[in-house]
Amino acid sequence: MKVRSIILLIALLVGLDQAVKLLIYQYFMDVNFEIIPRVLDFKPFFNSKYSFVNHSIHKGTGMDAGLIFHIVLFALIWLVVFVFYRFYKRVAPTNKTLDVSFSLLTAGVLCAYLGILVWEEGVLDFLQLRPFGKIIFDLKDLYINCFVVCLLISTKRVESRHHIKLKDMADYLKGLFGGRA
Repeated sequence: MKVRSIILLIALLVGLDQAVKLLIYQYFMDVNFEIIPRVLDFKPFFNSKYSFVNHSIHKGTGMDAGLIFHIVLFALIWLVVFVFYRFYKRVAPTNKTLDVSFSLLTAGVLCAYLGILVWEEGVLDFLQLRPFGKIIFDLKDLYINCFVVCLLISTKRVESRHHIKLKDMADYLKGLFGGRA
C-alpha cells in the first residue's frame, strides 16, 4: 500500500470511531440493550482510568497507573511495533497485510490518545462482552485485536516465504541502533 492509502485508512478508522462516539454521547448515553442475547450488549460507559487493565486494577486494588504512564506506554508500544513493521517491510515491501495491521494499530493508538486527552469524562466504551467477565470495549479495541491477528498472519507468512531467522532481526536492530550489522 502507498503511504497515502495507509494515512487514508487510519483517518477513516479514527473518524469512524470518533463519529460513533459522538453519536452515542449525543443521543444514546442512557440506552442499554442486548445486541446478541447473553453475549453482546450495547452499554455506554466512560472509563476514566485510561485502559481496561488500569480500570480493572484500580477496581480491585485502588492503584492507578495514571495519565502520564498511559501516554508513554501507548507511544512505546507504537514505536516498538513500528521498528518491527519496518523490518518486515524491508523483507517483503509489497505485503499489504503488514500495512493494514500497522494502520489498525496506529488508528487504535490515535483513538486511545483522543479518549484520554480530548474526552473529558474518559474513554467512551459502549460494547459489553458478557461471557468473558463483562468486558466493556469500543471500536479502538476491535482495531487493536484485528491488528494482532493481521500482524501474526503477515509476519508468519513473511518469515516462512523469506526464511527469516531471529538472527536477521537481531542484525537489523543492531544496524538500526548503531551496532554493526
